[in-house]
Amino acid sequence: MDDDLDKILNREHGFKYPPIDPAVQIRLLRIYPLVPCRRRQYSLGVFSLSELSSTRYRALSYTWGRATAAEDVRMVSIDGQSFFVRRNLSNFLNTVAGKGESGLFFIDAICINQLDGAERRSQVREMARVYRNASAVVAWLGIPGSEQLRDDVRALSQTRGTRNCADWTAQQWNGFRYLSYRPYWSRVWIVQEVLLAPRMAVWCGYFVFPLSLFAGVSSVTSLSPEVRFGEDGRPRTVVDAISRSCSPAEKIITHRTRQVLRPVRDPLAQGVIVGTLEEMTAGLTRRYAVAETYQSQVPDLIYEVVRKFGMLGCSDPRDKLYGFLGILKESSRAKVNPDYTKNVSDAYRQALKIGLEEISDEFSMVGDVNRTSEMEKESLAYYCDVRDAFGIADGESMEILKGVAAELRLQAQLTDPMVEVGWHRHLTSNDSIFVNLEKLIDVKPTREGQIELHNTGMSKRFRICRNSDILRKITSR
Repeated sequence: MDDDLDKILNREHGFKYPPIDPAVQIRLLRIYPLVPCRRRQYSLGVFSLSELSSTRYRALSYTWGRATAAEDVRMVSIDGQSFFVRRNLSNFLNTVAGKGESGLFFIDAICINQLDGAERRSQVREMARVYRNASAVVAWLGIPGSEQLRDDVRALSQTRGTRNCADWTAQQWNGFRYLSYRPYWSRVWIVQEVLLAPRMAVWCGYFVFPLSLFAGVSSVTSLSPEVRFGEDGRPRTVVDAISRSCSPAEKIITHRTRQVLRPVRDPLAQGVIVGTLEEMTAGLTRRYAVAETYQSQVPDLIYEVVRKFGMLGCSDPRDKLYGFLGILKESSRAKVNPDYTKNVSDAYRQALKIGLEEISDEFSMVGDVNRTSEMEKESLAYYCDVRDAFGIADGESMEILKGVAAELRLQAQLTDPMVEVGWHRHLTSNDSIFVNLEKLIDVKPTREGQIELHNTGMSKRFRICRNSDILRKITSR
């Protein structure tokens, strides 16, 4: 790949990793205390995955950044060997040294042999354990890009959390917005690293902030997906206004935030209170409960995380699935085969199939036949989400969908609603919709005012209320 100059240089210099069994072991980077007039010293050690809970180490959560030119990479010395890292990681290592810190760190670009596909495939499965057992996780947002931004971030570091945010200065708000919209929050892998961290500190240069500072004041509500057809006739889901109003940082941090009402007094006791009318009226206006927030430990389903985070960035599109493994429900995670030797379509197919199974299982547990249309809408919305997340072209994505639907025996729930949703909601003068439908199914003319739509042996007839020009265009082909 053009963005892998660091890997090319490490291959050319023949860097030798200490060998591991990637199914049961992992490497950690030891950063030694800085000695004046000497180069910074690093070494790689091998540790058992089963012993991580008793090992004191920190895990780094960061963005890799580009590696397309010489100025994008830096050389460090690990175990006396030259090793090349990208600029953002080099800035972090320099900051660690400048802060006088040392100890064990897990840093994926260094601790995992990125040139060994089998090792990567095995270690990806263990990321949940690595981040969950870390003594702390460092979220590295990089260094401020200018003196002004550095002053803004410094001003923010002098606050005492969001409780007194009404008293923040304009400069402090500028620093808050700058950190809340850093590229760090736009990457796929960050989601599980943030959600799995037992403790996380946010670093921006030498400034350190608690993760809670960026959590906002309200949790993100997940609304039912809405499917609309664009000018090109392609179905797509619409992002709700609540999600758009949240900063990227808040959207990730509050993903598992839940609220529960905690009673502060017994509501039944109100019935035995004796007093004046004013006293009893005043008692009725006092709160019986207060809302408290907590972080849910319930794992996620693939279709939920793809819908919410599928458009986040990653250098490898296959990570739109593999990058969420650590937060998935065990039954879903067990079905994923993280194989970097296969193409993106394979990861898309896995995500599509598992997600549709999850949706079908959820609605079948309810057992309400009246919710069939709701399940159909959910399935169509998920198809749009996963197709767009992986960037799969329409023709290929539909062929894979047909194959998955046949395997899951979901044709009646997927192919028909794809036509019905578009037809009933968008039966207007939109030639592209009809053209799109013609790509998905076979169109056969019947008597005037009707056409028959055939797909996998099923057919439906729809009355054309207007726009006979489009009907003539289709039937004349």
